[in-house]
Amino acid sequence: MSKSIFQWVAQACRQYPMQSLLLVVISILSSVADGLSITLLIPLLTTIFEDQGFVADDVGGLIGMLNRLALLGGPDNRLFLIAGLIVGLVTVRSVLMFCDQYVVAWMSGTISHQIRSKIFANLLGSDFQFISTNDNGKLLNTLDGEAWNTTDAITSVFGLFTNLCMVLSFTAILLFLSWKLTLVVAVLVIAISILRRLFDARMRRMGKQMIEASESLYNRSTELFDSMRMIRAFGREKEAQRAYDDASIRLLGLSIRIGNLANLASGLQEVLYAIIFAGIIFAAIGIGVSGAALIAFLALLHRVQPHMKQFDETRTHLQALTASVEAVTNLLELPQWSGRSRGGRQLPALRQSVRFDCVSFSYSGKSNERRNALEALTLEIPFGQTTAIVGSSGAGKSTLTNLLFRFHDPDHGRVTVDGVSLDELDLDWWRSRLSIAGQDTDLISGSLRDNIAYGKPDASDAAIEQATRAAEIYDFIASLPYGLDTQIGTRGVLLSGGQRQRIQLARALLRDDGILILDEATNALDAMTEHEILEVIEGLHGQRTIVLISHRLSTTMRAD
Repeated sequence: MSKSIFQWVAQACRQYPMQSLLLVVISILSSVADGLSITLLIPLLTTIFEDQGFVADDVGGLIGMLNRLALLGGPDNRLFLIAGLIVGLVTVRSVLMFCDQYVVAWMSGTISHQIRSKIFANLLGSDFQFISTNDNGKLLNTLDGEAWNTTDAITSVFGLFTNLCMVLSFTAILLFLSWKLTLVVAVLVIAISILRRLFDARMRRMGKQMIEASESLYNRSTELFDSMRMIRAFGREKEAQRAYDDASIRLLGLSIRIGNLANLASGLQEVLYAIIFAGIIFAAIGIGVSGAALIAFLALLHRVQPHMKQFDETRTHLQALTASVEAVTNLLELPQWSGRSRGGRQLPALRQSVRFDCVSFSYSGKSNERRNALEALTLEIPFGQTTAIVGSSGAGKSTLTNLLFRFHDPDHGRVTVDGVSLDELDLDWWRSRLSIAGQDTDLISGSLRDNIAYGKPDASDAAIEQATRAAEIYDFIASLPYGLDTQIGTRGVLLSGGQRQRIQLARALLRDDGILILDEATNALDAMTEHEILEVIEGLHGQRTIVLISHRLSTTMRAD
């Protein structure tokens, strides 16, 4: 599962070697400082409770070394020296732990950003059919929700490493104190870890169910905004609320079940660790460990126990995030559309025509079924003229646009520009020759200026004004308090349908060269406004190549 997580962390370590080395050093030093501050309890307790003081030469190992260290302060200052060392070591540990958390936060945040940025880039570069045939809710949930869960998993991996350093350092100190007691502890801890694994498989299954529930809830949320008018128009508010509540309750139930399972595992672990402490006391009596050493050993064990517990809990937590990691990994490994890299030619000018030669194309459905949109189509679009394409809904008119923009490549046949196959042309250059205003409200969150100048960001105010006048939207914009700087909300929700369509038309007219495609671009306008806009389009005759796509015959009467 977490193979992908560990791969990303390993990649980050290679990418940031100094920060990774610093993280290792900080984790080790902080754990050593923490362990030593506790082992100083031995000379401290010995000084307090043993009237005869230290007999440093008679005691070996770590205990003898600590006793000799305490003797350096002399009989009168011994307690002050030990207390000062403990305070100093705790202070050092706190500073190092702060540095550790800072480095972890920086590295996990950096990796998280790289993952989200890569997913976004992959979606931008994916085959257009992938976007068309996948639920937006699922993709958005992965990009916004599961990517953050993956960030949580990455942070957990760094925490896993920190806890491992703590456990290893404390284990080394425990071995120095008493290798026999440490061996007893190791056997019991391994047994607890094996029991903990019984929860992992169930956590993985429930993690996958959480993904499905999150996607369902995300879909219900997006439907609220995308279909608000329809919901209200048909009086389906109660049904929409019920569907949302059902999805939310299912997600809540799974969250509670996962939390209960985690708490059950944690509580069981606490009981087992209490049994370990009791076993150590009896083992120490049998081995003959001194009282001061036993207290220090138990204090160290008590200090390391949360790290051991957290280590196991983190492993279980990572199992619950398996489905999130898999969903993110799928998008990180999303195949990219290879068509962009094929062509590199740029034509000096558009002289003759775009030609569809015996073109066939079919869409792939969610179940991989194929649906024919065009079959053996041949047509020619002359440059410098107005071409009308008329047909009923679903006849394939918009598919022509998709092929013209090369969102898709034909299944059979080819599209040529002045005799050059479209896949031989530089795609960015070719799309810069095209502008479109369609029936879909393709607007972005931002100002009117942002939307109108989207295809030509360097356009002057004069050019924008000319385009808005041509699209019959100038007077409306001029009446607004902030004019072109007025915010229009998500997908232009603050505008009417006709206003949104005219904004798109102004955007298309602003790019004043190449081919202008109007795909049902006036279907939301009243007859008078449509007539005025068509008068403007007719004025472009001979200056622009215009493609009128419509099911209205009246829209196409002025075409060549």
